[in-house]
Amino acid sequence: MADAEQNRSEAATPHKLKKAREQGQVAKSRDLSLSVVLIATMLYASSQAWSVWRTVFGFARALMVEAGSGALDPALLEALVGRMIHVCLVAATPFLVVVVIAAVIGNVLQVGPLFAPATLEPKFERLNPVEGFKRLFTIQSIYQALRLLVKLAFLGIAVFFAIKSLLPQFYSLGGLGAVRQAKILLDDLSSLGLKIGAVFMLLAMFDWLLARRRFAKRMRMSRREVKDEVKQREGDPRIRARLRELRRDVLKRSLAVSRTRHADVVITNPVHLAVALRYVEGEMQAPQMVAKGRGLMAAVMRSIAARHGIPIVPNAPLARALYRETEPGRHIPPAMYPTVAKIIVWVFARRRSSPVRGAAATAGTAQGSRR
Repeated sequence: MADAEQNRSEAATPHKLKKAREQGQVAKSRDLSLSVVLIATMLYASSQAWSVWRTVFGFARALMVEAGSGALDPALLEALVGRMIHVCLVAATPFLVVVVIAAVIGNVLQVGPLFAPATLEPKFERLNPVEGFKRLFTIQSIYQALRLLVKLAFLGIAVFFAIKSLLPQFYSLGGLGAVRQAKILLDDLSSLGLKIGAVFMLLAMFDWLLARRRFAKRMRMSRREVKDEVKQREGDPRIRARLRELRRDVLKRSLAVSRTRHADVVITNPVHLAVALRYVEGEMQAPQMVAKGRGLMAAVMRSIAARHGIPIVPNAPLARALYRETEPGRHIPPAMYPTVAKIIVWVFARRRSSPVRGAAATAGTAQGSRR
């Protein structure tokens, strides 16, 4: 049994994946998010870095000029500080916005919109140095170290070839001015960053596929776990089958109770049980039970009988015997013929003695025969 439970051969159910997602457990690669941020940053740098640096350099030169004049008063110093804060905000805010948007996009592309408050709960076991020391010598940590070495190797190769392609430009920088040199260096750094980002993106996508595979393997379930989950969510199949059976029985009994209006007589216990009998002379060999009920159903049957003028005969032994041994739609057992016959004869004699009631009962019986 233990081996069967450990054999996780079934894919995770949507319910388990949903619960894991609520706990913040999803297939995700941090490298993919970092690669998106890196590429977005390099694209921003290639288009805006030079104008930002010119603004910063212009402010730095103006600050040096003011500092060399020796005429700094408190009002001027306050203005320079305000100007410096403004320049820094103008230069840094777009860059920070790009980084934040890229980070959000990198995460949404992997796991979609996700808010898991459970991940914000403090877990003090992570601060335990003993547990942290143990994690340093696990197979998972060794695997992570090897994976990091492989990434560094690929990135190192990418950096080598990228710098090699830029070497011819470095020899021509000596004949250029400082401003031109700075612009070329910024463009080269942006190009180098984009090439590194492209390689990093390829490695990150491969890492994301591995992360999805590891997550799916970690979420796998045994057949026993799948069955237990079905029982927890939908209930035990045996209980559900029993409930369906009970519902069908209640429906059948309620329909049978509604047929009480077609009966010729209702025999009661006199309170707890009620049995409705019907007999058509010349068509039936024996009286037929059309309905039976206990408790509330018996009360409903008595109410229907009173409303339709059907005689109600209290006879506890007979009512119990009929309720126990006969089902609706079947004829009564032969052993009960004598007792039931006396009641039927009395009912028919009573009906003939009352013309109005007898005509209504005859019409009801004829309608019931047609149905």
